[in-house]
Amino acid sequence: DGDNAVVELGGVRKPVSLALVEGDQVIFMKGYGKADQSGRPVTPQTPFILASVSKPLTATAIMQLIEAGQIELDAPVQRYLPEFQLADPVASRQITVRHLLLHTSGIPSTACDTRMESSTLAEYVAELQTVTPAAPVGTQHIYCSGNYNVLGHILEVVAGQSFGEYMQENIFKPLDMRHSFTSEEAALSAGLAQGYQWFFGLRVPTHHHYNTSQL
Repeated sequence: DGDNAVVELGGVRKPVSLALVEGDQVIFMKGYGKADQSGRPVTPQTPFILASVSKPLTATAIMQLIEAGQIELDAPVQRYLPEFQLADPVASRQITVRHLLLHTSGIPSTACDTRMESSTLAEYVAELQTVTPAAPVGTQHIYCSGNYNVLGHILEVVAGQSFGEYMQENIFKPLDMRHSFTSEEAALSAGLAQGYQWFFGLRVPTHHHYNTSQL
C-alpha cells in the first residue's frame, strides 16, 4: 500500500519524494528512503537534482515570452543572439526557436555534455562555433541539452535578467514552488538529497556539480 511503497530500479532501492495531484489539488505527498548516507529521511520538501526536468520548465518560460510577444516561435535564433554560430554558417542562420524546442536544430548529442569549458549559458553559446551539425536543420530529432542551453540564453537576453532570476520570479513563485532552487547553495541549505552514479553495477554516492551552463 502507499505507506509501504518502495521504488526499486535494477534491484536497487531508490529514495523518492512523491506527490499526487488531481485537478488543482495535491491529494497525497510523502517521502520514501534516505536523503543521504547519514540516514536523513526524505520528506515531500527534500530537494532533488532536477537534471533534464529543467527542459519543460525552460520551454514554459520561453512560451511565456512568446505569448507576451517578446519572442517569435519561428524566428531565427540569430535575431535574439547575433553571436549564435555553429561551424556551418548556413545552418546557423536557419535554426529557429522552434527547432531548439523540438531538438531538431541539428546540434549533435556530442555537444550537450559538460566536456565544454563553459560556466555560463553565454559561454556555452560562444563555444558552439566549432560544432558541426549532425543533420540538416529541421530534418531529424536529436536529443541534446545544447538546444535548451541556447534557449536559456535567449531567455536571459530577451528578459534582461539571469535564467535563475527569471525562473524564480515567473515559474517557481507563481506555482508556489517554495522548495525549488536555481543555486546549489540554496538547495544544500534546504537539505538537497545525495546524488548517486553507477560504477561497475554498483550505486556509488557522488556529488553532481551544479553547472550553470547546462539545462
